Amino acid sequence: MDENKKQFNIDRDSDIKNIRTYTSDMAEAIRENETSVIKIALAEKDRREREEMYKKASGTKASKILLLLGGIVLIIGAIVGSYLLYKKNKVINAPQVIKVENKDIISYDDKVFVDVMGDTNQSDLFSSIKNDIVTPGKPGSIKAIFLTQKVGGIDQTLSIDNFMSLMNTEAPAPLLRTLDKSYMIGTYTDTDQSTYNTPLKTHLFLILTIKDYNQAYASMLEWEKTMLNDLFILFNIDISGNRSNLLDKQWKDIIVNNKNARILYDTYGNDVLYYMFTNTNNIIITDSQSTINEINSRLLNNNTKPL
Repeated sequence: MDENKKQFNIDRDSDIKNIRTYTSDMAEAIRENETSVIKIALAEKDRREREEMYKKASGTKASKILLLLGGIVLIIGAIVGSYLLYKKNKVINAPQVIKVENKDIISYDDKVFVDVMGDTNQSDLFSSIKNDIVTPGKPGSIKAIFLTQKVGGIDQTLSIDNFMSLMNTEAPAPLLRTLDKSYMIGTYTDTDQSTYNTPLKTHLFLILTIKDYNQAYASMLEWEKTMLNDLFILFNIDISGNRSNLLDKQWKDIIVNNKNARILYDTYGNDVLYYMFTNTNNIIITDSQSTINEINSRLLNNNTKPL
């Protein structure tokens, strides 16, 4: 009997232990489950909070559109700015084309620019301007002919030094030294026709400006010895055949428009070439009195001090 009681107590203790184990296991499971649920809930809350934060950071649909447009505007602005900067630098770095004209000695009715960059002598020069010389303008009109050449890629009018060098004249050195930088080549168109239905005649002229009248006057008298030989090509004067004696002819005094002038006649008394000091600053070289009269009139209108 004692053994039976003892055995009963053992089994009872075992059952009690088993019951406690099941209960604790269940409680443990519940606790773990609750912990997992809480973790899940916290994780879900944390995810939602992050999504909300991202939404706030990224903004609304309208703000996204505005942000996109702003980015496009900035890109366009950068492109335009770069282009304008490129153009500005290009303009600064590129040589500026400037056509420098001589100071107008007299007023003119028309003008032309002739490129003489490739000309090396007086014959080349005459060929370059021949068409402009023979083409008449309106009766009594003056046409200025500006000779141009490129210097460092820039168009400029031919300087007086380069012009005289191109002419290859034997003008006295003192005359060349007293020449001022301004000069003018042009044509004068007659006011009447010698024969009906014939074109109006044009006359070439050259105006030189001087710095020293006395020196220039003495030098011009010295230049008379070779002046025709130096200028016959430019003024298209025939010195062939029996006209070759023109090179030995003496210049004569003449009064033109109440002023002293010098003239070269041919064998038959026809005028060939004139030069005249219209004032203390200017010398005219041409082949007709009418041209001298018109130029002198325009010089007076420009208020140039008379001689």
